[in-house]
Amino acid sequence: MCLWAMWIRCYCSRWPGVCEITERSTPSLARIIVMEGVFCLNESVGATGFCFVHAADVHLDSPFSSMKLDSLEAAEAFAGAARASLRGVARVCIEEGARFLVLSGDVFDSEQRSLRAQHELWAILSSLAERGVHTYVAFGNHDSLSGWRSAFSWPEQVHFFGPEVSTYPVIAGGREIARVSGISYPQPSVADNLSLAFRKNPGDPFTVGVLHCNVGGDVRHANYAPCALSDLEASGIDYWALGHVHEPWILRAESPAVVYPGCAQGRNPRETGAHGCFVVSVAGGDDGSGIGGGRVALKFVPTDVIRWHVLDVKIDGMSTVDQVIGEIQSGVARLAMSSNMRSCAFRVRLLGRGPVHRELAMDGPEALLAAARESALPGDRFDWIECVQDLTGPDVDRDALKAGGSLISDLLCLADDMRSAPARLQAVRGALEQKLGSRADRALNRLVRELSDEEILQIIAKAESLALDLLLEEADS
Repeated sequence: MCLWAMWIRCYCSRWPGVCEITERSTPSLARIIVMEGVFCLNESVGATGFCFVHAADVHLDSPFSSMKLDSLEAAEAFAGAARASLRGVARVCIEEGARFLVLSGDVFDSEQRSLRAQHELWAILSSLAERGVHTYVAFGNHDSLSGWRSAFSWPEQVHFFGPEVSTYPVIAGGREIARVSGISYPQPSVADNLSLAFRKNPGDPFTVGVLHCNVGGDVRHANYAPCALSDLEASGIDYWALGHVHEPWILRAESPAVVYPGCAQGRNPRETGAHGCFVVSVAGGDDGSGIGGGRVALKFVPTDVIRWHVLDVKIDGMSTVDQVIGEIQSGVARLAMSSNMRSCAFRVRLLGRGPVHRELAMDGPEALLAAARESALPGDRFDWIECVQDLTGPDVDRDALKAGGSLISDLLCLADDMRSAPARLQAVRGALEQKLGSRADRALNRLVRELSDEEILQIIAKAESLALDLLLEEADS
C-alpha cells in the first residue's frame, strides 16, 4: 500500500462508517484533497451501500443551427457535444462503480430521434450493460412516447418507463437493495401532476423516483408536469431524480433528496458554467439488509466538453478599439483556465461608458467579433466567441442629462421607469410579443416569450443607447 493510502486510511479512521480506501481509489481522492481542498466522505461503498449516477436532459441531436460557426472544427465539436457528454456520463458510471444509471427525460432533443442518436444511446447503454450497469430511462417533453419508435434491440439491463408509473427492483448479491420508479410523458405537453402517482410503502427498500417536471412553478421553465415540493416529500420516495431544469439544483439534500442534475452539456449562452451529472452514494442499513439506511451523499461531476461563459468587458476609460480587443482576449484566456482547459464558448457583453463607444457604434459589433475571433483558433481544444453584444453608452454625464429638462431627459426618465419594477419589464415583453405576434416565425415568437428579465433590461439599455446617440448627434449638428 502506498503512503497516500496509509495516510488517508488513518485519516478516515476518525470517521465512523467510512468505506475502506483502496490503492485504486487513492490517487483520485488525493487529488480531491490537494486540488479541491475538500475531503469527501463516501458513505456508500460499504457492504450494504451502493451508488448510482443521475443525469438528465442530454438532448441528443440538439441543433446549433442558430450559431454562425465559421470554423469547421468548432462546428463538428458542437454537433458532437451532446453525444460526447453522454459518453462522459457512462465513464463516470464505470469509474465510480455505479450500480445503475438514471436518465430523467429529454434524452433526445426531439421526437424525431435520428438513427445516429439512437445508435449512440444504444451503444453507450449496451457497453454499460456488459459491465452489469443497468439504465433506467424516462422520456420528457422533448422526446415523449408519442414519437418513440425504437430501431434497435435493447439489452435487458436497459429499462424504459412507460406512460404509467412502473417500478424495477435493483438486485445485488441476490437481494433487493433498491427500487427505481419512473414515468415517461405520453405526449410533449403534460399538465398533470405526475408526482401524485408515486408512492413508497413502509418497509420498501431505498426508492428512486424518476420524473421530468417543474417543481414549484419555476417561471424560468415551461410548466410541464407541475408539482410542489410538498408533493414529493409526501410520496415517501427517498431520492427524486428529476429532469427539465438545465442547471444543477439541489432542492433538498436528504429525507428526501430532491435533485436536478442539469443538462449534461450546456447548449447555448444561457446555460453557462459546469454541466454534468450527480454521483449518488447511498448508505446501507445497520442490519445488513440495505433497507434501514438511505443516507445520501451527492457529488457533482462535470461531463461537458464545451463550457459556455458570459464575458463582461467594461469600456470605461478605454479610448481605442485595440484596448477592447485586448481585454476580450485576456478575459477569454482567464475563463479558459478556470474551465480546466476544456473547449469554451463565449458571449461577450460590452458594458459601461467611454470614448470608444462612438467607434464601436460606427463599426458595429460584427467587426469587433471578427477581430476578437482571430486568436480563438480550434485545436485539441478551442475558444470560440459566439457573439459580441454592444451594451455600451456614450461618454456623457447621464445624471446631468437626466436633470436637464429636455427631450433627452424625458428619454432617460422613461428608460429608468421601464427598469423600475417587474410589471414594467412584463409590459415591455408584452409589447414585443404584440409587435411580433403577426409574424409567422414561430421560433422568433418563442424566443420573445422566453426572454429573461436580464435580457429585457439589455434590450432597454440598447434602445436607450441608440436613441441617445441619435439625439446627441442631432444636438451637435
